[in-house]
Formats: sequence, structure tokens, C-alpha cells
Amino acid sequence: MNWRKPTYLTYASLRGYRFPSFLGEYSRDYESGAGLESANRALKSLLLHCHRAVPYYSKYLQDIECLLREEISPALCLLRLPILTKALIRGNNATLQAADLDRRKWSYNTSGGSTGEPIRIIQDAEYEDRSAATSMLLHRLLGCDVGRRVVRLWGSERDIFQATQSWKSRFFNWLTNTTWLNSFCMSPARMRQYIAHLNEKTPCLILAYAQSAYELAKFAEKEKLTILPQRAVLTSAGTLYPFMREKISLLFGCEVYNLYGSREVSVVACELPDVSGLWVAPWANFVEILDDEGLPVPAGEEGNIVVTCLTNYAMPLVRYWIGDRGALDPDSLRGGAQVLRYVSGRNVDVFRTRDRTLVDGEYFTHLLYFRPWVCKFQVVQKATDRILFKIVKGDNSPTPRELEEIAAKSRLVMGPDCQIEFEYPAELPPLASGKYRYTISEVTA
Repeated sequence: MNWRKPTYLTYASLRGYRFPSFLGEYSRDYESGAGLESANRALKSLLLHCHRAVPYYSKYLQDIECLLREEISPALCLLRLPILTKALIRGNNATLQAADLDRRKWSYNTSGGSTGEPIRIIQDAEYEDRSAATSMLLHRLLGCDVGRRVVRLWGSERDIFQATQSWKSRFFNWLTNTTWLNSFCMSPARMRQYIAHLNEKTPCLILAYAQSAYELAKFAEKEKLTILPQRAVLTSAGTLYPFMREKISLLFGCEVYNLYGSREVSVVACELPDVSGLWVAPWANFVEILDDEGLPVPAGEEGNIVVTCLTNYAMPLVRYWIGDRGALDPDSLRGGAQVLRYVSGRNVDVFRTRDRTLVDGEYFTHLLYFRPWVCKFQVVQKATDRILFKIVKGDNSPTPRELEEIAAKSRLVMGPDCQIEFEYPAELPPLASGKYRYTISEVTA
């Protein structure tokens, strides 16, 4: 009997969280064939809110009849709005905020995304609850309902900075049956511990950074360590390339699924057992595929992924140019939920210390979040004991204390003797392919 699910959901409801009710709503919607109708309903509601309460968008949505006429798809009204880039978010931050923000419970979030250009956005409590409900449903569809044992091979700065978890975190981990294995700092000794942990009691689902799961699989193969067959692995926070999927599946002895999302818009799409491609949750996000001029590409062709987050009313991101490329399955455009055939996402490197500890490049990007003077960045490992931060500055400059903090937190994972350098170029160009690597390791394995 899974007593944890009703206990956790009831406790959360009593504490005022709404994700338990959203989970029930989404579950019923999915079972009844959630698709275009669900997406249109959510998109229409969001656009009406933008017309009424968000200055940046209201000027483009003067013709309210476009939104109210039943015969017109909300997606067509969406085309009236400009593409939202990170530069536009930085330049229009105030007018992108809803007029009713003071009546909402909200918090700041920030992201560098695939472009290495940090932005600061506002997200409200309902967005958080709806995102949590979407994730819980997707986990259930992968065979792991709320309360079943989960292992997260995930990055945690808190473990590194403070070397402990709060009592509240420990309580919720116990209640939700979740174990965290820190992927930001994986030494050989730690990776042996992680494998032993997976073998001791097989989790229902492993949630992992794609690169971290791949590195753990390679380590097990190299050291001839057996990983007992697992039930399923769900990767995110990086591109899951075919060679990585093959290695993880072989060493973990199970199916490997991919989840696509970002800090700005939460879950966008996820692979599921009965879906060819990545299923887009229709109540969470709406996806467009556009060419470089911002025009829709023919059905099924690759282009730039543009996402409209349907759940964040505090600071709506409508037609957000997320920085990745992909293609929609043309068969999914005929009334069902959207399905991404594939996503060409960001590139992130793994850094290596002298003692062969693997440090996920994502760790260093987090050190630059919530710093308004950072317009764009790239972190380069020049040697096992040398890290170079290349930062395109905005109007302000960092204080010596901030630079000391970044250097100190870098040395926590790279070693006390690691040389930390800062450069401030005028621009950081992308690769010839057009992609941008925001962490680069020049140290060979």
C-alpha cells in the first residue's frame, strides 16, 4: 500500500498548496485524451489576461474580438505578438509584469538557458503548483506514482556550500520517498557509493542530469562495476544524445526517457512509453517552430523552438525564444497534444579535478545567477587547476566581494589551489553551427 501519496497530498493541501488539486485535474484531462482543446483553453485564458493586465502585450491585443470569437483559434491570435527574446525581457521587465502582481504570491527566478545570457523573471505560486502537478503526472505515466521510491542524481549547491540539508528538506524527502545524490561533484568514491545505493534498493524512477547519468554509466563500465537492472531513468538538464542514451540504457539495464524544459517555463515536453517523441503537456506550454525570421516552418521541419508558458500569470512569457532547435511531429498537429519529434538542445561540459572528480559544468552557471551585471558568460576549464570566467558585463561591474564569492565556491569543488580568472570581453560569439557553449572543458578525460 502506498500510504505516502495520500499523506503527502493531504498534508500539502492543508498547508495551502494547490498542486494536489491540479494533479487530479490533469490526470482526468489526460485520461480523457488531453490535446488541442486543452491547449486552446489554456492559451485563450492566458491571452485574455495579457490583454487585460500585462502592458507589454495589451498594445498588441487591442482587438479583443480575436480572442473571444470561438471560430478563431487562439494560436492565430498568438501570431499578433512579437517574439520574446532575452534582450527584450531585460529591456521590458517592468511592462511584462502583471498589473495584479501585488495580489499574487511570487518569487524571482533566473536562468542562463542555452545562450549563456542570464535573465531574471517573476513566477507566481500557481505556476509553481501547476509545474509540480505536471511533473508528478509525467512520473506516474513512467510508472512512478507520488510516494514511490525516487532517486535524484541532481545538482545541489546547498550540499556543497553548507554540507547539510535542513530538517524541512529531510522531512519532505522522507515523506516523498526521495533520495538525492549530488551530481555536481562526483568523485570515484562517490560514484561507487551511488552505484551501491542503487543496487541496495532499486528505485521506481531515477531522475538525472543527462551528462551525470552518462558519466556514472561510463564509470561503472570502466571499473567493471555491476549496476543491477533499474526500472526507468528520466534525464533532463542537458541534451541526451543517442550515444548517451545507449550507454545509460546498457549499464542501467532499463529504458531511458528524456525530459525537455527550462527554469523559465518549467516542463515543456517528455518522452513517454507509448509516444514517439516528446509529449507536450497541453495545459503547461504551447510550442511553435519558427525560422530565423520568426515565421512558422512547414509542418515537421526543424526550426527554432518558441514556447508560450501557459501557467505563469505574474510575468507571462509569450512566444519566448528559448534558444534551442527542434521539430514538431506533423501527425500531432491534427487535434491531439503537440509532440516534439526531437530537440537539439544546449551543450554543457564536465570539468575534471586532479583527483578525477567530475564536476558538472552546470554548477558554474549557477554561480552567476541573480547577478544583474552579467549579460552573457562562458566558463572555460583551461587545466585541472585553472578556471576562466568570460563575462560580458552590463551597465554595472562586479564588486570584489562578488568575485571572491564566485572564486571561493569554484574552489569548493575544484580544489583550494585552483586558479580562478575573470575576463570581460565585449562579446562572446557562438560556434560556427550557431550553437553556444556556455561551459567548455579543455581538459581531456
